[in-house]
Amino acid sequence: MIKKIAKTAGLGLALASGAATWKSNRNDAQAEADYPPIGAFINIDGTRVHYVIEGDGPPIVLIHGAGGNVRDFTFQLTGKLAKTHTVITFDRPGHGYTDTLHANGESPAEQAALLKAATDALGFPSAIVAGYSYGGAVAIAWALDFPKATDGLIVMNGVSNPWTLPPSKLYELAAGRLTGPIMATSLSAFAPESLVQDTMQSIFAPQPTPEGYLDYIGAGLTLRKTTLRANGKQVHTLLPHIEKQSLRYPSLTMPVEIIHGTEDKTIPPSIHADVLSKQLPYAVYTRVENVGHSVHHYAHDEILAAVARLTKS
Repeated sequence: MIKKIAKTAGLGLALASGAATWKSNRNDAQAEADYPPIGAFINIDGTRVHYVIEGDGPPIVLIHGAGGNVRDFTFQLTGKLAKTHTVITFDRPGHGYTDTLHANGESPAEQAALLKAATDALGFPSAIVAGYSYGGAVAIAWALDFPKATDGLIVMNGVSNPWTLPPSKLYELAAGRLTGPIMATSLSAFAPESLVQDTMQSIFAPQPTPEGYLDYIGAGLTLRKTTLRANGKQVHTLLPHIEKQSLRYPSLTMPVEIIHGTEDKTIPPSIHADVLSKQLPYAVYTRVENVGHSVHHYAHDEILAAVARLTKS
């Protein structure tokens, strides 16, 4: 009887696993069909990088946050910046339609080197570099490793300094060798709409999610198995990179703009922007009142002003 029960349970688990995999594959394919690449591709040493270029003028590179893609910027911000600048927006490794570099979770420095090489190949040897959230860490790594090619640095709600409270346990699970494939497949297959809505609410609070944003951004792209795994590994392994990176901040000499929402609960300014502004006393620090983890949507005037200051520098 016990053997029969075990056999039946094993068959049930196998069927459930097969059903989850089938539904996950279907959802991933549907997300890519509904939200195809909106830019072009460039190959950097065998790694395919997806990018969007808009406008004309001095170049500025935009680097998105954890789980995001180029659409987070092209929703509104790039159109405004493109009136005066050439705006180059990249999908980071493992996000959107850019390949991963390896299976261990790319460091900010590795990502910066890839995107810098892509910018060079596109014909822009130097640029203003702007990063949002996790992308802020990548932008800072870019400025640290390529200072002569960084015309200015903008850190928007950016990760910049070590923290004590760990991020969501989901990142660790997604990064795990055993737990990662299971969790990524399960979320890709069965993530409820409420999860997407709650995530958006946490990003934009206390402001509302902008009208039309959810239809444009394509949450299904973030919920693909490959993106969940890549994002989980990058976030889970980020802290030691930030600890080492932050020791080098005094070497930054280019003009720096820090823009951070005062109500940001995801990347609290007290841990990141406030500290970074003291590490870089010459930086222009703009605290945006009544805005949370979404200055790239709710502080366009402040961002445009920062870009204008850097362009004049």
